[in-house]
Parts: sequence; structure tokens; C-alpha cells
Amino acid sequence: MAGQFELGSKHIECMKLANQNISEIQDTHTKEIAKKMLAKTYGFLPSESQVYDDYLGLSVAMEEIAKVSPGVASVLADQVLLREIIKVYGNNNANAVLSSKETIGILCCESGLASISNISTKAVRNNGQWTIKGSKQINNEQLLSENYLIFAQDEEGLIRLFVIPEDQINIDIINKNIASTKISLSNAVIDVVVNDNAHIGVINDEFEYVQTVARTLIAATSVGIAHSSLITSIGVAKEVRNDDGQAISSSQNMQFTLADMFAEIEASRMLTYFSANSIDENKASIKLATMAKVKASDIAAKSSVDVLHILGNIGYLSNTDFANVVLRAVDNQVKGGTNRTQMSKIYQYMLAKK
Repeated sequence: MAGQFELGSKHIECMKLANQNISEIQDTHTKEIAKKMLAKTYGFLPSESQVYDDYLGLSVAMEEIAKVSPGVASVLADQVLLREIIKVYGNNNANAVLSSKETIGILCCESGLASISNISTKAVRNNGQWTIKGSKQINNEQLLSENYLIFAQDEEGLIRLFVIPEDQINIDIINKNIASTKISLSNAVIDVVVNDNAHIGVINDEFEYVQTVARTLIAATSVGIAHSSLITSIGVAKEVRNDDGQAISSSQNMQFTLADMFAEIEASRMLTYFSANSIDENKASIKLATMAKVKASDIAAKSSVDVLHILGNIGYLSNTDFANVVLRAVDNQVKGGTNRTQMSKIYQYMLAKK
């Protein structure tokens, strides 16, 4: 598999350009960085972008961006998915919805949601207007959006798509006490009446192709996170000394930890490239995408936590920027369908030989 997906010059150049473009932006605000990357046509479909022309190129670009800023990669992935959704299910074109280059967050997930057919957010049409009521799970990057794509089920059971400005969405903060620690969760509460022009499409199939793209992009950003974690771990392991004055990288236990991390990241990367390449060859596979998403997000979460243990040797503080990397890595395990649920799906795909 590694030989099959050894990147050619086109994709290597795409990787280098993505790294250069994200690294040269001086702004520290996630949304502003994302907008600057959008201006360079990152976050566009391969057919629309000036920096990549296939999904393999998009995936390697997302991986590079995630190495520097996982939050920006997450925002850009949502923009790609919105464009893909509009292309497949929309009653208009993407540029009509995204003409101002404003960022859009995709609000599909709900607590306990197993598939989009179980969406509880309701849309009722009356006199040329839609009344939409429900709540959605929302992450930190999506809170930065200026508009939201809302999935809602109508009275006939059809899943309809609406674009709603952020000022019409209420954010409800839910506080929970877990192990004596206060945890704050954000929910987007939707209770609006919108005109027909806010309705941009209807999902009329199993949504499998878009889910394949979504999980492939989550896998790509996860690989980027895991790669950065590995590089950080190697640097710290070479720097920190044990009681005998030797670098902890000389420890066989540390070498095994880093070698295992490296092998798992490479395996996840190849599976992600395999999934992206399958999309390019018009053989999009939900099974490959799901496996890539599960393996890549799991190793990203494990690698980032392993880094915390290694950083502990030089006095890790919980308020360092790396805490956000851990949060993004863990979030990818949940985004696009929790990994525990997806493992069950993989088993079903395996039995069906899908």
C-alpha cells in the first residue's frame, strides 16, 4: 500500500505549498486564518481550487494545515463539505451561498444521533416560510462561524438543508460536574422562522458519498495532529535527561513508544490516502473512509496524550497551547460519528463485503 500511494511530484508540491501558506500567516485568530486560507482557495472542492485538483491533493493539504493549526483545518473541512453537499443535494450553486467568503459551520450532530434519518430537529413549512426547532451539538471551531448549515427533518421524513445566520442561533452552555470538575458543553438551540430562500436543498439518498468525503478529511486532519505530536515527542525525548545524564530517547521503552507511534501514523496515513484516491477514481468507499477516520483519530488522540506524558519531564503546564491539540484530537474521535459507533459500522461493512 505504501508503494501504491507514494506521492508524486504534483502532490508533494501541493503539500509544500500548503505548509508554506499556513505557516506564513501571522494572524493568531482561527477564523481570520481560515478566511485567509479560503482566499487562496483552500476549503474549495478539487474542481474549484487553484492549489489542488483531486481529493488526494486536498487530503495532503489538510494534513499539512492540521500540523500547524488543527482548528483551521477543521473550519476548512466544513467549507469543503458544504460545497460537496450543495453540489450533490442543492437547489442552487455553492457561490450563491458562499459569495461573501463567510465561514459556515455544519450543524448535523445531535445527542444520541446514530444516523441522519434519526434527526430530531424539525422543519415545518407554512405559507412560504419554514419553522425550524431543535438543538445541535457544536464544537469550538464551529462557534466561530458566521452562518450555519442546519439539517432538519420535515413532516414527510425528508432531511432538508437550511443556511441560517449565526445571530439567529442561540448557544446554550450546559455545565456538568465530572470527577469534581466543571465541564462546559455547548449546544446550538434553533427556534427560527425563515423564508424559502434559506432552504438550499434536500437529502434524497443514504448520504453515503458525503460521509465518505467527511471521514476522509477528518482522517487527514487527524494524521496531521498525530504527526505533530510525534515530532514534538522526538524533540523532547532528545532534550530531556534521566538521572544518569542520558537523553531519555536512549531508553528502549521510549524508543518502542515512539516507534509504535510512527508505525500507527504511517498506517493511518496510507489508509487515508487510499480512501482519498478511491474518491478520485470514482470508487468512493465508505468502508475505507470509516476505517481511516477511526484509525487516524485514535492514533492522534493517543499520540497527543503520550506527548503530555513526555512533556511532563520538562514541567508540563495545563494552560499551554498543546492542550488545544489534545482537545482537537479527541474531538475528531467523535466528529463524523463516534469511533465506537463506527467500529460497529465497519463490522457490518465487513460482513456485507462492501
